[in-house]
Amino acid sequence: MVRVMLVDDEKIVIDSLQFIIEKNFENVEIVEVARSGREAIEKIEYIVPDIVFMDIRMPGINGIEAIKEIKKRHKSIIFIVLTAFDQFEFAKESVNLGVFEYLLKPVSRTKIVEVIEKAIETIKAEREKRKLELELKEKLETVLPILEHGFIYSMILFEDNYKELLNYKELFDIEENGDYVMTMEFGEEENGTLENKIGYSVRSQGFYPFFRDTINMIRRCIVGPVMLNRIVVFVPCESNADEFTARLEAVAFAEKLFLKLSERLNCGLKIGIGRTYDGFESLGNSYEESLEALRGLTTVGVMHYMDMPNVTSRSQGYPLHREKLLLQKVSAGDVEESIEDLNYLFDWLVREYGDQPLKIKNKLLEIIFLVYRMAWESGMEEDTNEVFFLEKMLSMKDMSEVRLWCKRRVEHVAQQIRSSRENRAGTLTKKAKEYIDANYAKSITLEDVAREINVSPQYFSKLFKEETGKNFIDYLTNVRISAAKKLLSQGRLSIKEICYHIGYSDPNYFSRIFKKVVGVPPTEYKE
Repeated sequence: MVRVMLVDDEKIVIDSLQFIIEKNFENVEIVEVARSGREAIEKIEYIVPDIVFMDIRMPGINGIEAIKEIKKRHKSIIFIVLTAFDQFEFAKESVNLGVFEYLLKPVSRTKIVEVIEKAIETIKAEREKRKLELELKEKLETVLPILEHGFIYSMILFEDNYKELLNYKELFDIEENGDYVMTMEFGEEENGTLENKIGYSVRSQGFYPFFRDTINMIRRCIVGPVMLNRIVVFVPCESNADEFTARLEAVAFAEKLFLKLSERLNCGLKIGIGRTYDGFESLGNSYEESLEALRGLTTVGVMHYMDMPNVTSRSQGYPLHREKLLLQKVSAGDVEESIEDLNYLFDWLVREYGDQPLKIKNKLLEIIFLVYRMAWESGMEEDTNEVFFLEKMLSMKDMSEVRLWCKRRVEHVAQQIRSSRENRAGTLTKKAKEYIDANYAKSITLEDVAREINVSPQYFSKLFKEETGKNFIDYLTNVRISAAKKLLSQGRLSIKEICYHIGYSDPNYFSRIFKKVVGVPPTEYKE
């Protein structure tokens, strides 16, 4: 039903409009009439119509001023101006106010009906649009927690997910240039620790919606899933404040949250806060710091990483997540990205400890030892020329020389691991081919070959395709058809016998496959 209000100081005009509307529309209801602008403003506060017919010249507040006043509070109402005054200024003002139609008295019944029909179509379109928006919002509210959980997982896994995180930033419409991480832990308090983690992991499913809503009522955050008895929260913020101010704001937010949650959750609660960083590249740092802050709490409450002993003098946290990424890339044999991560770590160390070269060298040695340990664990042969790392590192005076030496070490290990993987892949493919060539006459499957070379079927399928350019079935088919062609050319066996001899159990199927591969059926090929 469409609700209409009529505003005119002439009763005959109101009666005429009422007659036309009631005569021509079943789905239109006249909910109110008014004889002045002031009366219209007052009544619309209680009865909000969809359409208002408004005269301009009325005693007291005129129609234009009334529309202005009503529009301040009710922007969606459609106004149709009906006036006897053909003045340009009135028409211009009506256009500026977004009036739907400007009609001059006297106006025909047909025109009134036409304008109302047009307004009804507009109202229907707006209602449908609003309905779709609400449905979309409802669906988004269902999907949003899943997306938020994906964001948190991408953040804490320490993989190279920077591009994915940027996509999430755009998806969540995050405009702030800074961020930090809070980690919350809950359970039964016992001597400063929170026990019964599994029990509270189960209980948390009941209070998680309240938990998430409470956080977002205080400020907009991205809330992660329950992981045992912990929940990780990403907090976007502006990073232009100094460290101390940013810390105070983060602690104030956490303490407010702690109080609100403690009022409703019958359990012990700890909140650890990491530092504020620019962008997403150091999110892993803030997460690690929030865990350290949690470990530093001896009882329930809130702890910021920078309030812990022995860390307040540090300006920026060591990018541990980039070190982990470096080791991941070396382990994968990715030379280029390994060097990129090494350069990032080197630049950070020089920036932080430029006046302490020995400290820089010590950390770089630690990284190189980790890289070589990974090489040893992967089965790479020890390079006897690279044993005396400490002596070589200490003898270097120039930092560019140190960078080059570290780069060569990382490059060497990553290349060796890549070569080792490629050689192993080649060996596995060769063994697979040998097994297929020796057993094609049997009913062998991809799983049989994978078991023979001791890898999973999924890995074997991917590896075989990459190495040979053919999938397992195509390769096996080619081997069998090649054997069939040889037997057909000898002419000693029938087509049926050849079919069974090369591993097929159905002569008709064999003939179809043969024709598909060779271009002619076996009978023609034999002739």
